[in-house]
Amino acid sequence: MYDFLVSLLETIFRHGWSLSSAGAIVFLLLKQRKIKKRLKKYFPWMFSEENDVRAYATNQLIILENQRRIMISLGVEPCVNGPMMKSENQHQKNYSTLLNLLQPVTARVKRLRRTKMKTIVIDAGHGGKDPGAIGTTGTREKDFALTMAKKLADRLKGSEVTAVLTRQNDTFIELSGRAQIANKLKADAFISIHANSTGTQGSASGTETFYTRPDSKAFAEILHKHMIAATGLSNRGVKVGNLAVTRETTMPAALLEVGFINHPSDEIKLFDPAFQDKVIEALANAILEYFGAKDRPTQDDVNYPEMEITVRAHEDQTFTGYNIKNTTWVPSRPVGELLGASIGYAKGKVTINGNPVETKLINGLGYVTARDLTSIIGARIFWDKSEPHKVDIYKGA
Repeated sequence: MYDFLVSLLETIFRHGWSLSSAGAIVFLLLKQRKIKKRLKKYFPWMFSEENDVRAYATNQLIILENQRRIMISLGVEPCVNGPMMKSENQHQKNYSTLLNLLQPVTARVKRLRRTKMKTIVIDAGHGGKDPGAIGTTGTREKDFALTMAKKLADRLKGSEVTAVLTRQNDTFIELSGRAQIANKLKADAFISIHANSTGTQGSASGTETFYTRPDSKAFAEILHKHMIAATGLSNRGVKVGNLAVTRETTMPAALLEVGFINHPSDEIKLFDPAFQDKVIEALANAILEYFGAKDRPTQDDVNYPEMEITVRAHEDQTFTGYNIKNTTWVPSRPVGELLGASIGYAKGKVTINGNPVETKLINGLGYVTARDLTSIIGARIFWDKSEPHKVDIYKGA
């Protein structure tokens, strides 16, 4: 009322008692909330556009509330707090609404497609009420699959490949639902990670890869080639299989059986972090190779002085290293493993015997400093004074 009276006095003061001032007063009256409310009651057609907006907003609020409940049921932290929907049956009935959660992701993927970015959906097999195969010591396939999926997604961060997980925690999703997630995103590729099993404990060992459609064969073969080199397990080959997740997806899709969880030695490897990291590195390289994509930003644009790194192990082997600000950097995996170290990759850093160290990515490969090899595994390093670009590295005593 105060604002109305001030505006009324201002109008009279400026215009006097003229026709224009009378019109201005009418407009002021029409702007008042009570007048507007009464007009809506008797002349609703005047506010049809506003009613449409309100109806749309109300509908969106309902959708957001449903999404919030579903996110909570899946263990995903929503933006607001609320009661947890614990009923798994209710979760399954409302699963179709989960696809609405992908709308912002889909928009982001469309933006990425305007660049060189590719999208891969990584499916952690089983989950929730479905433990998958059980190992000889009681390990569960669903746990292995989730760990590997999350590690692979983390490894691809910063590259030209965007990874989307079908599940990020111990949640059960129907097979058709996993395929729908990838199809909804219009992903460029799909992989499902599993551990194999047979009816008889310890009767089979090795790595195999499945695909269904012919357009998936090349993708499956590249994945398998890299995975075999990393696992060191027997090669069970690339096979055609009528599997739901590779059949119902509309993009190149493969299902990976990394090893047999009910084979004692395979099981030990499957749950060894160093082994997992090695397989993840291989799968990441396979995915990048298939897409012809670049890895994380590297120092390719910088011309570092090269160094000749010779590892004096069982057989002498020579590698290319770099001198960066008077520090010697060497390729982590080949050099480290020749020296008897366990080389992994976690959260953007190379690990030596489980210890994360300073890392540089050069030409898509991880490099570490020579001094870290000395401090962690006791490697002995000698520089040739007559030829400073040459370095000899010996295994610690």
